[in-house]
Amino acid sequence: MNDGAPPLPILYPAGQQRISQYQPPVADDEADLIDIKELLRTLWRRRGVIIGSVLFLTSLALLFTLQLTPRYTASALLTLQTRSEAVVDIQAVMSGLSADSSVIRTELDVISSRRLVGKLVDKLKLTQDPEFNPALREENPLALSLDPRTYLSQEWLIALGLATEDEEILTEEERAALEQAAVVDNVTETLTVSNPKLSYTIQISFESENGKKAARLANTLAELYLTDQLEAKFEATQRATDWLSERIGDLKGRVVTADSAVQAFRERHAIVQSGNQGTVGEQQLAELNVQLITARTDLAEAEARYNQVKALADRRGNAASLGEVLKSPLIQKLGEQEAEVRRKQAEIAKRYGPRHPDTLSINSELADIRGKIAEEVNKVMESVGSDVRVARARVTTLAQSLEGLKSETQEVDKARVQLRELEREAESGRVLLETFLSRFKETSNQENLQQADVRIISNAETPAEASFPKKKLILAVALVLSLMVGLGLAFLLEALDHGYRALEHIQRAHKLAGLGMVPKLTSLKLRGSKPFDYALKKPTSAYSESLRSVYTSLMFGHPGDSKPRSILVTSSLPGEGKTTFCLSLARLLARAGNQRILLIECDLRRANVGKAIVEPDHSSPPLARYLARDTPAWEDCLVTDKPSGLDMILAGGKSDNPQTLLQSERMRTLLSEASERYDLILLDAPPLLAVSDAIILSHLADVTLFVVKWESTAREAVANALDLLRKAGAPLSGVVLTQVDVKKHAYYGYGDYASYYGRYGDYYAN
Repeated sequence: MNDGAPPLPILYPAGQQRISQYQPPVADDEADLIDIKELLRTLWRRRGVIIGSVLFLTSLALLFTLQLTPRYTASALLTLQTRSEAVVDIQAVMSGLSADSSVIRTELDVISSRRLVGKLVDKLKLTQDPEFNPALREENPLALSLDPRTYLSQEWLIALGLATEDEEILTEEERAALEQAAVVDNVTETLTVSNPKLSYTIQISFESENGKKAARLANTLAELYLTDQLEAKFEATQRATDWLSERIGDLKGRVVTADSAVQAFRERHAIVQSGNQGTVGEQQLAELNVQLITARTDLAEAEARYNQVKALADRRGNAASLGEVLKSPLIQKLGEQEAEVRRKQAEIAKRYGPRHPDTLSINSELADIRGKIAEEVNKVMESVGSDVRVARARVTTLAQSLEGLKSETQEVDKARVQLRELEREAESGRVLLETFLSRFKETSNQENLQQADVRIISNAETPAEASFPKKKLILAVALVLSLMVGLGLAFLLEALDHGYRALEHIQRAHKLAGLGMVPKLTSLKLRGSKPFDYALKKPTSAYSESLRSVYTSLMFGHPGDSKPRSILVTSSLPGEGKTTFCLSLARLLARAGNQRILLIECDLRRANVGKAIVEPDHSSPPLARYLARDTPAWEDCLVTDKPSGLDMILAGGKSDNPQTLLQSERMRTLLSEASERYDLILLDAPPLLAVSDAIILSHLADVTLFVVKWESTAREAVANALDLLRKAGAPLSGVVLTQVDVKKHAYYGYGDYASYYGRYGDYYAN
């Protein structure tokens, strides 16, 4: 028994009641894992497809590569001048290039522009080179044209609108221009201008059928680019010099005219400038304005003091507060006396009352002091009022003087507005003239100091090897791709393959023990005979030994001494070899002579055993007649195979009610009585997916043996048939693979015992 197989069902004697419950197969967690051995076996089985795909596709790639015309690539390397050489500290008319990525991309476009490529075509006379000028190439008469217009007549072209009746006649200059444009396009296609990342370098590459030509093209284009930069700077400087010269002449005349206008205006309006402090009238007006501001300040202070004194006097407030505001020593002294008298007044009034003589005396004294304070306040107010009048008179006088001076200088100010405008115009003209003169001198000195913004750091050299096609790379890619295609085809064919090739596949998928593999007999070995005849003729052959191996696994794969006495043999579909297996095994065991074997053909719909046996005893009634009670004893139905001594009960013709007959009591009686006379009973049942007869018979036999045709029976069919048996509670003992191609099986790389049938032929008499 194979390791990991589920325990075999408990066997019961024939006729004894059995209780069986269907249990669906449990999923195996290991089935979800990748089986490395099975993967390698798959690759080994399909190695022909993989190797064939690799050889075929790689050969195609090699042939394609050999047909390609080799092309060579040469590259020149330039770098931007990020550090400018300042011979003199003069700003250039045309500034150098910055290291910005957009500027670098612009220069790449300049190098690959049609204008610069056109200069390259003219310098190297590429219009006379057949590689770039298709008109000079010799046409291959065997080559097929890809232009459909070459296969149509002129009438068809006119009808389709691809041509006109009056073809335009080109002049020689127009034809040359078209040819030049075509050559420029072809040269541009072979040109590659790139800028490596994080670098200020520019790489100019040309691809050509000739390595020297590619190097010459790259170097020439680099030199043309440098020359083009110098010419652009020289032309810009020359244009700037000419323009500055014309502008300077105009500016000189404008400056002289502006200065003359300023001087004439001063004389006409008698505007006298007093240094940097303005005119005389402006100085007088400023001094008078300062005096007026000071007088107004003094007036404001006098009025504020007067108003304060008057307010205190009107309120007749505290003399102390009044003395503090006016800062008068007399008022301060009278205020102190008033405070002292008021204190005494309060004490006397509290002590003697308001009518006491002392109270009246102190009141009189307080009134006298207040009168003196009022008199002194009046004097102070008269003094402050006099100061206010004097300050107001001074402010009035100064204001009148200021207004008079303003009216005098008003006319001068109006004239000065125009004067300042004339002065600004004259000054701007002088500044602009000085600027243009300075720039003219700088620009004139730059004509001989121009330098290119790039320099060549590496000239293109003649390449030693072709850059196209990259044979090693193409072959490597073709090899990898062909290997991937081969693997894909292998796994696709494997996925489309629906059969079983090894017992371990069935064991892993259905949790069913594998009892053995029966090899397929070739026509060379059979030589016109049947497999069950071959088993008798070659009892020590690999075919016979495989049958004995199945029998041994079946008999000794049960615990204890409970060996099965009746075995039901069935399959999922017809043509899987179960009848041949039953006949071969039964005849081989019967021929041994140590056991009594009975073969019962239970297919009441399509009887084949009688047709397979050459000389059957047709006088015996078939099984169907016994089950239909047309024959009293089952012994009357026995047929003996003379070469082997095997007893058989044939099914006979077709029956109308096969299932009713098979589940009758006479069938049970037959198996019960036969198990007492025979050591082993083989029941050849019909296929499960065709009819359900095998389900009925599975309850009458001790074990059920399931037969699967090697590499042929669909896995879905096997799964459905086993599912039917398990649901019916059939005592499944195991599975047998039949018609195994030994050579092919060994070729697939399985390590089971079927692989050794062809390797160790010395042990067999085939």
